[in-house]
Amino acid sequence: MTLSPEAIKKISEIKLTPIESIFEKKMLGLLYGNSKVLEYYNFETEERRILARANAAIWGVHHDSKTKKTYFDNGIGSVICLETGSKKERDNYNCIQSIKSFDNFILDTGGFGLFNTKTSKELLSKYNLNDNNIGDVESLNSFNNSLYAQVRNFDKSQSIVEVNTSNPNKFFIGETIKKCEVKAKGSRDFAIVPQGNMRGDNGRNYPFSIITCANISYLDLNGEKILGTEVNNSSDQSIHRVELIKSTPTTAEIIYSGKYLYVIYKADIDLTNKTAITKSVVENLSNCVLALQPIFNKSSHEHLSSIGSVIR
Repeated sequence: MTLSPEAIKKISEIKLTPIESIFEKKMLGLLYGNSKVLEYYNFETEERRILARANAAIWGVHHDSKTKKTYFDNGIGSVICLETGSKKERDNYNCIQSIKSFDNFILDTGGFGLFNTKTSKELLSKYNLNDNNIGDVESLNSFNNSLYAQVRNFDKSQSIVEVNTSNPNKFFIGETIKKCEVKAKGSRDFAIVPQGNMRGDNGRNYPFSIITCANISYLDLNGEKILGTEVNNSSDQSIHRVELIKSTPTTAEIIYSGKYLYVIYKADIDLTNKTAITKSVVENLSNCVLALQPIFNKSSHEHLSSIGSVIR
């Protein structure tokens, strides 16, 4: 059968879905710091792989799916690229709390400020933090080309703040959008859920919701406790890292970890009722799992599943 020119034109206009995008919504693996060991868990094969070892507990990790480069902190103030072995010095007295991508940058942050990871360009100094009564930037997240941070204030309370920029080489602390009055030791984290309409403490409405572990005893949604995510404080258990897997207008899937949990948990959260069903997804871990990144990209998953050594 011979196709008409009109039929050929219509076929040529059909946009095929790239094979990569099919896997974007499915968590294929999990990159994490198991105390001093950088590991990768493959959900398909249930294999755990050792990728690298650090000098102390790993707090920050980030895999860039575009370049297939993996960055992690070595526990003593440096960012290491797993694939190249390159080392970016920061501050021996302030560990690297968070490594995240934003607007074609890889950023790392802590009590030392905010840096462009690849170039080591200082974007926000610790003096800028101190001028805003901030002692430490503990985590970063972005939404719709805007950057946000969870910070520890001088009075030990936590806040979610805007991080604004007037040009690619200079950032500054913006408005506080959520205050977390609970004071507790250890870093905290947050995840932005692209649903909801959160009323900020600054009086502005934001087109998202925030899940945090600011209390460290449980997860909260816009400051309200999520039932079913509690940990046992009598055993010194505490939550320090949370990452969003996926969400709908009424639900969210979150993974979280911390100290003395010995597992990484997944929580299926009902956003309306603020309740969750939790289960462990990676078990038999150390007492300190402080860095997490879910991997959705298939080629990144294949890369991380092919390096290092399998834990037997």
